[in-house]
Amino acid sequence: MVSTYVIYFMLMSFIGYLYECLAMIIWTGKWDNRGFLYGPVIPIYGGCALAGTLFFTYVIKDFTPLSIFLIAVVFSAVVEYLVHYYLEKAFHAYWWDYSKSPLNINGRICLPASLGFGLAGLVIMYLINPYLLPVIEKIPQLLRDIISLIMVFIFTADLTLTLCVLSTFISRVENLENRINEHMDEIIGSVTDESKGINSYFYSAFDKLENSGRKYIYRPFGIFSDYARGILSRVKGFRGKSAAKLNMVLNRVKNRITR
Repeated sequence: MVSTYVIYFMLMSFIGYLYECLAMIIWTGKWDNRGFLYGPVIPIYGGCALAGTLFFTYVIKDFTPLSIFLIAVVFSAVVEYLVHYYLEKAFHAYWWDYSKSPLNINGRICLPASLGFGLAGLVIMYLINPYLLPVIEKIPQLLRDIISLIMVFIFTADLTLTLCVLSTFISRVENLENRINEHMDEIIGSVTDESKGINSYFYSAFDKLENSGRKYIYRPFGIFSDYARGILSRVKGFRGKSAAKLNMVLNRVKNRITR
């Protein structure tokens, strides 16, 4: 039974990832790699789907569409708010922002999104679960256990690497900014020393800034692996003491990554 729910959790996390990406394509007209982890899963979807399935299986068995909808709205709002709050406090960063949406609370949750999750609860209970759970349970027990163990291993590795990257990200960005400033000071200093007139100053400065910019500014995250850049590209912004600087550098990096 445990292996069934592990596989279910991972599959629903993957479905949630597809839903988020598709929603962004429809909403913005472009691809947006969503989620907290590097892999194509969003655990908050899998966790809420699993919690709702267990709740309506073992706690409230005589449920109605209205009860599913209302409980899903409230439960998703609470979970989304708490997860957003935790990520913000732990990493001074956020992965979604509803501050421009109507009826939002601190940009962490908003009524339209919560209503959408309420509808998602109905889809899960009436359209997905009746077909997905039986399919999973038809898998031989031994094979199901092996699949679940592999999924747990991959998920744990992804989570561990993601947390490692994010836990050191702020310090790396600050060090990177210092390196950029040092190189820019060297460039400006050398230009000032070499220039003999206003025209030569500007032409020389432009050439040196352009050439050095490619090395020190446009590709500042060479210190990270492709894996780390994939994780960081999903961060939407930062809050806290160094938010302005971090957002500036992050936006510059993300624009370069998406080119």
